[in-house]
Amino acid sequence: MKKIISLSVGAASVMAAITSFQVSAHGWVDYPKARQTVCREDDGHWGPDDGSAIPNAACRASFLESGTYPVVQINEYAALVPDHTNMESVKAAVPDGLICSGGDDRKSGMSVASADWQREDMKAGETFTMRYRATAPHNPSYWEFYLTKPGYNAAHSRLTWDDLELFDTAGNIEYVQESDGKYYYIDVTLPAGRTGEATLMTRWQREDPAGEGFYNCSDIRFDDEVTPPEWTSKGTYVKPGVVAEEGDAVWFRIFSGTGNEVVFEKFPITASNQDVNVWSYELAQLINEKYPTITQVGLLQESGDIVYENADLHINNVYVTNANYNYALDVRDGTVDPAPVEVTGLQSEYTQDSEGVAHIEATVSSEGHYDIKMELLDQNGSQIGTASDVVNNGQVDLLISANQVGEFTINVTAAEFDSSEYNVIVSQPVTIKEAASGDYDYVYPDGIGSYEPEKTVVLSRDGNTYKCRKEPQGNWCNINSPIHYEPGFGSAWQDAWIKL
Repeated sequence: MKKIISLSVGAASVMAAITSFQVSAHGWVDYPKARQTVCREDDGHWGPDDGSAIPNAACRASFLESGTYPVVQINEYAALVPDHTNMESVKAAVPDGLICSGGDDRKSGMSVASADWQREDMKAGETFTMRYRATAPHNPSYWEFYLTKPGYNAAHSRLTWDDLELFDTAGNIEYVQESDGKYYYIDVTLPAGRTGEATLMTRWQREDPAGEGFYNCSDIRFDDEVTPPEWTSKGTYVKPGVVAEEGDAVWFRIFSGTGNEVVFEKFPITASNQDVNVWSYELAQLINEKYPTITQVGLLQESGDIVYENADLHINNVYVTNANYNYALDVRDGTVDPAPVEVTGLQSEYTQDSEGVAHIEATVSSEGHYDIKMELLDQNGSQIGTASDVVNNGQVDLLISANQVGEFTINVTAAEFDSSEYNVIVSQPVTIKEAASGDYDYVYPDGIGSYEPEKTVVLSRDGNTYKCRKEPQGNWCNINSPIHYEPGFGSAWQDAWIKL
């Protein structure tokens, strides 16, 4: 019998959101990887303020300019352009120097000029399949693909519209549901005759009155300067003595230096593949095809290629392109109950912001694989807002934005990924109140850098006003790191602010 265990309620950040009027900010280029995705996977952003824990030099430069915000909000590189077919309106909303930041100066670090942006090797003139992660699919929509002109040097200047050429387009594409979430797959043909380095900018534009569009930069290198990846062995792929039986699952995982799962595959063992030489080969082929820029299984050749050795299973190694990554392979009993699902971040009371919108956020985490739904219901049980995503041995962040006030109920439900049976994890009443009244100097984060301790009052997105504390704590108000100091939301906001 399937069962889901619910646990506690606490604080979260925004990633996946669906409202009763519009869906906000969901997705990123997964291949070739967008800059923010590269930096998220390279880790180190929770280390010292000098960025010394960040292994990627370009990501370190981004951190020193914009802090953790561009990495935390990897799927929110978006701008609203109601007149989105007018490129002058698009360029005004996403100005030169902030194109790779989605026009958001809080993410300006992703637009820094650097010679160290990680590049994907590609071939001029080839048609490749772009893989775009959609934490909330948006249809109808259309796609535009831009490439920097020959001669542009990402090491010397931030990207401008004059640096870009439109080279391919696509219309409305239906998403594909996979085990770890939803994806768009788009065939894109690169211009022929190109050499050297370039930056690929993808624009994903929703066709709706709000005109929400998403802007991602992926750095590439054409094949005349292909640099083989530097592989680091993490040891034997399958150690002697490992046995898996029908009904079990083999877990293949690559962890970042801080313990986050960069690769996770749960490979099912059946009667036809339970021989160790069979499942190990099938799993290796899956890994080698799906994660060619992260990890490979086999033997490293003098050519730099990694080739799987069928004749002797135990001489195959697991190689990674980031030496800080670690590897684990486990056999799990397929008959055990599903892992618990935990929901944190929900509150009993919310206040609308200055635009009359209340933001209801929650984080859902589990070691299992689930479809998750969060609903906001009125007193008649009618749905007025919903958010959904897939959690697969990790966590997802959900947000519902509501423009009504009164008494409501929040329901969070989960279904095992291969099941349509949803179980209630959390059901709790919530109150949504009108925005707080009162004078303020800025709507946060406007004006950061000019806030005065014990004087400056800001309006936060929760609809409440906050005043900077006395010195020296009041000086923290000017630190442009929303993840830490956003009034009412940052992990350390009370160090810098007093709620009025």
